[in-house]
Amino acid sequence: MMVMRVWVLGVLLWGGVLGCWGRAEGEGGSRVWTSGESGRQFSGELVKVEGETVSIRRDADGVVFALKKSDLVPEDVAWIEANGGMASADGEGGTETEGEVLDLSELVAGVPEAMGTPAIGVVFVEDGKVRGIGVAGVRKAGEETAVEPGDKWHLGSCTKSMTATLAATFVEEGALTWDTTLGEVLGEEMDMLEPYESVTLGLLLANRSGIPGKMPDSVEEGIDKWAALTDLSDREIMEQRATYAEGVLNVEPSSAPGTAYEYSNAGFIVAGAMLEQVSGKPWERLMEERIFEPLGMSASGFGNAAQEDKSEPTQPWPHEDGLKPREPGPGDDNSWVLGPAGTVHCSLRDVGRYMAMHAARETGPVLKEEATFEYLHEEVPDNDRYARGWIATGTGWSEGPAVAHDGSNTMNHCSIWVAPERGAAVAAFTNSAEKGSESCKEAIGRVVGEYLE
Repeated sequence: MMVMRVWVLGVLLWGGVLGCWGRAEGEGGSRVWTSGESGRQFSGELVKVEGETVSIRRDADGVVFALKKSDLVPEDVAWIEANGGMASADGEGGTETEGEVLDLSELVAGVPEAMGTPAIGVVFVEDGKVRGIGVAGVRKAGEETAVEPGDKWHLGSCTKSMTATLAATFVEEGALTWDTTLGEVLGEEMDMLEPYESVTLGLLLANRSGIPGKMPDSVEEGIDKWAALTDLSDREIMEQRATYAEGVLNVEPSSAPGTAYEYSNAGFIVAGAMLEQVSGKPWERLMEERIFEPLGMSASGFGNAAQEDKSEPTQPWPHEDGLKPREPGPGDDNSWVLGPAGTVHCSLRDVGRYMAMHAARETGPVLKEEATFEYLHEEVPDNDRYARGWIATGTGWSEGPAVAHDGSNTMNHCSIWVAPERGAAVAAFTNSAEKGSESCKEAIGRVVGEYLE
């Protein structure tokens, strides 16, 4: 049966909006609420009643909206009067709060139709906190199932900054340094051309390793490149990624290591293989343990988030040639082996938490030293503005230096901007690569114009 479209409440929010991780244990239970102005509906749980103001936690993403009773239809108001005492006393359903979270869906509502993409998702961060989330459009072109605030979006090459952040956790604990070489970590495990032996972890993450941007098909020999990640054991993942890395390190360098910039997915995969060798765990497990779990990113993973779908879309489907849905299955994303270069997917709230950490340069459960953030964000000289997993840039609203990155697997697109000088960040995501960049730019521009300029 077709999933019912969950409408975002089409009213002006009154007062603050509180975002919580988890659900309140109130006795009222979830129900469908209706906007008195537009007639649109959403499902959620009443968590607080204060005079003429009520707070309702939306089921789709756990955001708690504070609004006036007059914003709802009379039937909802009557239900509140009869059942308001069942609401949670404090309205806080989790151990973590993120402050005011605005619904940006109306702000970006016209972007998909205007830009010719199926859907758009946006999230913005301010003061180091997730402040706004919004979605518009459909999960699958040609069908009516709307994207929802809790849906998961593909990050593509924005994964690279996560791999660099992951590497930084090893540096901080002393297992590696930025100057640790491939020869030191992988030299006894695999054959490699002599120039690569002195390539450092820092050079790999800055795209200055000499590893070419384009790899010959031969490096994929012996790799189950289209296997489902869930069908592979941790040992198989590491063995095959090591095989891929060895193939890469036997391709002639395009330049002497350390002398020139060349954007290289393969270089990040080799960096991932270094972390696997040091830890004895695959990159995917390391990401879960060292990035996702500490930041509360419980709706993040790898590959196409809709990979289990058959016909009914439960997540945004990737699209080819603009509006042609890509059926889930082999080839619906980059091969799993390319993980460190670009296979992460996240919910908007999750990627917001990751962005917030970098925007605030917040030391805590992931990175312990502010100098580490500075190293990751700092532009490498004569390197086409590339830092380590980020592009060093700046714009008017950033009020100083910023870092950014775009990502695409040719079927999705995303764009992330982080401005540490003001603790702010904004990102947009589409489920189509054609016009994806323009679509993300338009959505980000709307958010910036409304909240950050």
